[in-house]
Amino acid sequence: MSNAFDRRTFLRTAAAAGGAGALAFLAAGCATGGAGSNPNAVSLWGVTGTFVPFQTKVIDQFKRLHPEIDVRVNQVPSQGTGDATSVITAVRGGTAPDLWLLDRFSAAQYAAIGLIEPIDELIAEFEDVSKEEFLADWLGFAVGELTYKGKTYGLPHDTDARGMFVNKTMLKDAGIDADEFDWQQNGPVTFDRMGEVSDKLTKKSGGNYTHMGLLPWYGEGWPFTWGLGLGAEYFDQETSHMTMDSDSVKKIYEFYDDWAKRYGYRDADTFIATYEPTGHPPGQTAFLANRMAFMVSVPSTIQTFDNYGPKDLDWTVAYLPTQTADAPKYTWSGGFALCLPKGSKKNKAVWELMKYFTGKQGQETYMVPATSVPSNIAALKDPKGSAKSIKFFVESMPASTCRPPLPVGGQWWDSLADARSSVLLGTASPQQAVERAQARVDPIMQTYTPFKLPADYDKVQI
Repeated sequence: MSNAFDRRTFLRTAAAAGGAGALAFLAAGCATGGAGSNPNAVSLWGVTGTFVPFQTKVIDQFKRLHPEIDVRVNQVPSQGTGDATSVITAVRGGTAPDLWLLDRFSAAQYAAIGLIEPIDELIAEFEDVSKEEFLADWLGFAVGELTYKGKTYGLPHDTDARGMFVNKTMLKDAGIDADEFDWQQNGPVTFDRMGEVSDKLTKKSGGNYTHMGLLPWYGEGWPFTWGLGLGAEYFDQETSHMTMDSDSVKKIYEFYDDWAKRYGYRDADTFIATYEPTGHPPGQTAFLANRMAFMVSVPSTIQTFDNYGPKDLDWTVAYLPTQTADAPKYTWSGGFALCLPKGSKKNKAVWELMKYFTGKQGQETYMVPATSVPSNIAALKDPKGSAKSIKFFVESMPASTCRPPLPVGGQWWDSLADARSSVLLGTASPQQAVERAQARVDPIMQTYTPFKLPADYDKVQI
């Protein structure tokens, strides 16, 4: 890597990693990281917290199959999407791991600045099939997220999906047939129907909310979530320009604006602060207290129900609402991937661990206790590959997609979230919000032009 860089390189690197960190990274040259010079020692920056035991079991299984490989695991806390401070520092200091479990959505951004390396050469060297045939073992959108300018920058690990959790007790108490929202019996309800039901469930006492139906900005109610159901498009493949100020994106913020006015955003925020105060324990939520009827969330929420919820909690999952009764189901998936930071040894030992960790056996071992969805298709199809409690999310995969793997992914996501806050707080109209988002992200995107998203990056293959 050259130490010289032009204005375009600096702009996009600074945007992805923070100005000072980017300069330090660019000045670092090609670091020699990994687990020292021992070719059979593989260093891994993996999961943290409650997921460590699941990862440890996978590593222990791998060691029994490959006793000659010394796996050294470090727990490095994951940072937010697009924040690569810790790995930039490690690459610069020559202490980066051979393998890094990172947020899959960040891969294109990190690939664009040379922070992670493609796996194409490893597939060609160690596999007897084509790259396309090899990668067909994983969900198509999970591979698409890891694709940048025709090269692949990792192997997918876990994934998830978004669904609408339904408090059946609240519905029954209000005289609403809870089966209407049961995914095994019915398809999605419309946004209009959600409004009707939510209004019936929402109650006040003394001027304050005591019960809520749906707050579309709560939980996983991100702009991208609702944008899928509202037909939003954010990027023009022909011009390489962002289209965040388009009418299709503005619909998202008109939707938020309507619901914020419906209940009064500050009053609704007070309701959340009352039943879920800052620093509240995981079992203290409005949903678990039978105070909130709907929330958009992910499979790991079921762990919270199992660990902290009342024994008589009566819940189901529903598909996300649609504009019309005949509209297709939709959801989206995130997750992690094993990638190669700059300086990885990229040898046979590294490749074997990478394949096992993300392959069928590794994923089945990890996903069941983690209540995560496998991205490996063989594990996904195997009834033993995932917890029975997340059946809805597993079966949602054919309707799922991913976020667009843009080299400005972090800025795109943050601008959407900031626009939401502005609209909800009433400091910007939907039109002003999308115009600001476009002005914030498109100039950075232009430092990467010409650019095209990978073909069929968002498609599932099962």
